Amino acid sequence: MKQAAVENTGDEYLQVQIPAVTKRELGQRALDGREPIRMIVLRALKAYGVAVPADAIQDRRKQR
Repeated sequence: MKQAAVENTGDEYLQVQIPAVTKRELGQRALDGREPIRMIVLRALKAYGVAVPADAIQDRRKQR
């Protein structure tokens, strides 16, 4: 599937309900990889063929 060019016009909120087991696994992957769940979800959406700007898949937490 070809991805269209995506203009990054800022972030929007998306709230979804997912099974508890799915949330636990996402949380564990985030812990193991030391990265936010947001990055895991965005990478998965991109792999599924959803347009995700490259600069969106990054850790936005403050570095110590």
